[in-house]
Amino acid sequence: MFKKIFFFIGVFLVFNKLQAQELIPLDESNYLKQININIETAKNDSIRLQNHLLLSEYWAQRDSIKSRQALNVVFSIPLKESLSKGVLEYYQAIFYSHQNDKAKAKKHYENAINLLEKDTKNTDLLIKALYHFAYLQVEEKGYDFMVKTLTERCIPLSKKSGNIELLAYSYTKLGLSFMSVAQFSKAEEYHKKALEQLAKITTPNTIHLLTYLNLVSNYCYKPDSKSAKMYLDKAKDIIKSYPNSQHYSNYYYQEAMYFTTIQDYHKALASLDKGAKLAKANNQPKLLHMLYFRMYNVYLMQKDYHKAKSQLEYILKENILSKEAVNRKITYTQLAAVNNVLGDYKQAYEWMKKSSALNDSLQEKKLLEKMNELEILHQTADRKQKIKRLELEKKENELIANNKNLRISILATALGLSIIIAFLIYLTYRKQQKLNHQINIGHQQDLLHIENERKYEATQAVLQGEEQERQRIAQDLHDSMGGMLANIRMSIAALDPEKSTNIYEKIDKSISEMRRISRNLMPETLKNLGLEIAIKELCESMSHKHFSIQFESFNLSDNIPFQVQLVFYRIAQESISNIIKYAQANNVIVQISQNENILNLTIEDDGIGFEKSEIVYGLGLKNMENRVRLINGTVDIISSKGEGTTINVECNV
Repeated sequence: MFKKIFFFIGVFLVFNKLQAQELIPLDESNYLKQININIETAKNDSIRLQNHLLLSEYWAQRDSIKSRQALNVVFSIPLKESLSKGVLEYYQAIFYSHQNDKAKAKKHYENAINLLEKDTKNTDLLIKALYHFAYLQVEEKGYDFMVKTLTERCIPLSKKSGNIELLAYSYTKLGLSFMSVAQFSKAEEYHKKALEQLAKITTPNTIHLLTYLNLVSNYCYKPDSKSAKMYLDKAKDIIKSYPNSQHYSNYYYQEAMYFTTIQDYHKALASLDKGAKLAKANNQPKLLHMLYFRMYNVYLMQKDYHKAKSQLEYILKENILSKEAVNRKITYTQLAAVNNVLGDYKQAYEWMKKSSALNDSLQEKKLLEKMNELEILHQTADRKQKIKRLELEKKENELIANNKNLRISILATALGLSIIIAFLIYLTYRKQQKLNHQINIGHQQDLLHIENERKYEATQAVLQGEEQERQRIAQDLHDSMGGMLANIRMSIAALDPEKSTNIYEKIDKSISEMRRISRNLMPETLKNLGLEIAIKELCESMSHKHFSIQFESFNLSDNIPFQVQLVFYRIAQESISNIIKYAQANNVIVQISQNENILNLTIEDDGIGFEKSEIVYGLGLKNMENRVRLINGTVDIISSKGEGTTINVECNV
């Protein structure tokens, strides 16, 4: 439960951190003082105007009035023509970006990029403009657009210009992008590349601090608290010399993440409270609300659902993070989840409806299913009283039926005595008939044995044919449809790459879906990498945030026959599918082990279970037993109502 909540909140907040981290110098007081000195003493008008732009950038995220005033000074002076038009467009974009006017910000960033591409003197501003322009479009185009911008534009330009700081900054932002999609190992790789560049700079600066803090986040999400603590200490060593730095709020945010990771929730809340006070004092509303959302996370971890709910409602009321549609949707979804836990199904249903209204078409079906579930829970709560009344009526009817059965029993006893007399007369005749019947039964059993043998052979042929057909279909999908879709994608790209983004996404999703179906039919991992990795990949693919699958493997050898591997993989696939459909489980453990020549597979869930005597074996369970018979193995299903289910499969390899 801890890991699921922590990860979900993490993915939500990393997106906002992509913009929240600004390259403001650590010694802000001297930085601001130097800007004002340059404005007052500069003999060159161009230098004075440039410092007004820096002043506007400094105040953009803290005081929009001062930021606007600094811009107005620049645009009210005819000498502004001495500045590059691309530079002017860039600083206007910075201003509108922090005012949440995305349309104007994107327009100015686009103009800045077009102009700065021809201006070799301001490559640093071009790199920043490219990054910020990509950030504003993440919600529309996805993180792949951000990754593409950083890898194909920002990083090459930083290398070419020799700007080590911006190269490190681009690497750590690329790491944040991978964190946003839970690729923590990849994120760590790029954060470490940023550190490699920063090692060339002798004096620690803002980018050092941001990189250390980003690594703290990454290790907390993994989780690896030991590594997180190491980089948290490095960050503290830098920032402690600048007590007035606005980066302190971000430091306390990361400190709280570390304490949350080690489950010291009291210290986590204390750090968040410190960060919130500083964010208020420094007028950092977006960072303030990120801290508030992290507080919600801690309350959730403490199972203090009332405080968690109040925190979300306050965040929504303040409307800082929730101005972004994606943030608002996630806040609605979390409110639905908290109300659901509190048993207020009506409110949960209403919040989920609001969340659904913001969702895109790809998520619509999933959200509608959740809404229906919440609606059913709400209706169930209203019907509880009716069910109680029906149960009372049932008990009354049972009492009436029992009295009636007693009278019938007395009459039946009398009738039974009469029947016994007749039965004794019939007994001799029946013995002879019974002997004949036993002879007939023996004959029928022989026929049944022959029939079962034929069914076994037929089943074996069907299963083998099924696997061959799966392999054939999977191969055809991969070789034929995959190639066709890829060819279509390249053909569209040749026509008009810039206008085909939506078509790319649909074709890419079609290719992904075709590959997923192909892997389900005949997983390439099983053929190429073996049973252990194939089942591990299966478990990861079928897990989601409300359904945890824990995979364990012990002492598997590399020479297990492929037929045995295939049977064990299909049984695991069928079992997990059945658990998802019927078990209502939250956690599943899949364990495969080998002891000398004995291979064992155990699949255990904490679902509702069932009584084996009452269950009707469907095709899935029969196929499971038939597959085990093909490899001369055994399968044992252990289950009872309310106690979950355990499936043990064993064979000799």
